[in-house]
Amino acid sequence: MMTKSPLWILFLLVFTFFCPAQTFPEESLNVRLIGQNDLQGREGLQIVLKGNYAYVGHHRGEAFNPLTGKTEPNGTTIIDVSNPKQPRIIKHIPGYKGAESRAVQVVEKYFDGKDYLLRNQESGEFTGFEVWDITDKANPKFVSRIGRLMAAHKSWWDAKTGYAYLSGISKGWKGQHLIIYDLRNPSVPKFVTNWGLPGQRPGESGESVSLHHPVISGNRAYLSYLFGGDVVILDISAKQKPVMISHLDFSPPFSGTHTTVPFSKMKVPNFSKGIGDERDFLVVSEESFSSGCQELRRQLHIIDATEENRPIPVATFKVPDGDFCERGGRFGPHQFAETKDGEIIGGNLLYIAYFNAGLRIVNISDPFNPKEVGYYIPDGSEKNRSGFKRVIQTNDVDLDYRGLIYITDRAGAGLHILEYTGSK
Repeated sequence: MMTKSPLWILFLLVFTFFCPAQTFPEESLNVRLIGQNDLQGREGLQIVLKGNYAYVGHHRGEAFNPLTGKTEPNGTTIIDVSNPKQPRIIKHIPGYKGAESRAVQVVEKYFDGKDYLLRNQESGEFTGFEVWDITDKANPKFVSRIGRLMAAHKSWWDAKTGYAYLSGISKGWKGQHLIIYDLRNPSVPKFVTNWGLPGQRPGESGESVSLHHPVISGNRAYLSYLFGGDVVILDISAKQKPVMISHLDFSPPFSGTHTTVPFSKMKVPNFSKGIGDERDFLVVSEESFSSGCQELRRQLHIIDATEENRPIPVATFKVPDGDFCERGGRFGPHQFAETKDGEIIGGNLLYIAYFNAGLRIVNISDPFNPKEVGYYIPDGSEKNRSGFKRVIQTNDVDLDYRGLIYITDRAGAGLHILEYTGSK
C-alpha cells in the first residue's frame, strides 16, 4: 500500500487553503451596469433613494474614510447619484463603535422645510434611533435621539403624517415589536404607543415572536415577524390605539417573514365574473440565513388581500438552486424593493436582493404566476479590500425617480447602479 510522505501532505494542505477557490464573473439577463462605488469597503445593508441622493446603512465594522483621513466605525453613507455613472460619496456619518447602523429613513422638505435622516444604532454604548438634519448633505447635524431600547432594528418614517414606526424592544417587552413616535417636531420625539402580538406585552406569556419591520401605506401598517412567521395588517388610523385587521401565520410550514409590501389595484383579467378584475395583493419575503443551503429553502409569497380580514396565499416564487448552494454564502431572498424615490413601489415588477444569486427581477402582472424576467449578479472574481475572495451577498435594493436600480452587498462588494432593459 502506497503511503504519502509528510511533505506531500503539507503540499496538499497548502494547496487547499491558499490556492484561490472558484470565482464567478458578472452574470446578467436584461440588466446592465450603469455605475458602482465600493462604499469604502463597508458592508452595506439598507439603501434609500430620494432625489439625487442615495443613503446606505452599514453593518458593524470600520473602514478608512479618505474624506476625513480617519478610520471610522461604520455608520451611514450619503452618495451623490446625480450622475449615476459616477456615484460620489459626499459624507459618511460614523456610528457608535461596534454599532449596527443597518437601517435608514429619509424625509425631504419636511414640515419645517428641512431634510432629515432617521437611523438605528445597536451598540453597547447606545441602542435606539437617531435623527439627523441632512439639509446640507455634506455637513449633517445631530438633532435628537430615541431610546434607550433593548433592540433597534428597522423603521418607517411617514413624511405625510410625521409619525415614525420603529421595530425595537422596549423595557419589559418580549421580542421586537412596533413602537410609534410622533416626529412632527424632530427635535422633540414624542412617544405614542407600543403594539405587539399576544405574549409580547409585559407580564404576558405566549409564543416567542419578533417583528422585523413595518411598511406603512396610508392608514395601514404591514408587519413581518421574522421569528414567528407572522404577517399582520394593522389599522393605524388611531395612532394611540392600532387595531389588528388580520393575522396570517406562515410558520410552520414556512420560515419567518422579513418584508411585506402592498401591491394595490392590480388588474387580473377574467378573475371572477361579477366581482371585477381589480385585486389587492401583498408580496411577502422570507430571509435566507444559512450558508450553503443548510436550511429549508426560503421564497417569496403572493397573497390576495382584497378582503383584508381574509388574506389568502395564491403563489410563491424562488430561484432554482443551480450551483448557488456551492458558491458560498447565503442563497435565497432577503429584501425586495419597497419604494421608488421614497414612495410605495407598485407596478408589475419585483426587484429582489437574493444574496449570492444577486438581483432578481420578477414580473407579477399575473400575480398567480410570477415569472423571472431579469437578473444581475455582480462580479465576484475580484478580491475585497482585505485581499480575500469575494462571495457576492446582495443585501438590499431600492429604485430612484429615473427607475434605476441600486443594490448593496453584505460582504463588502459595494454599491451597484443598474438599469433593467427588458419588457415591463
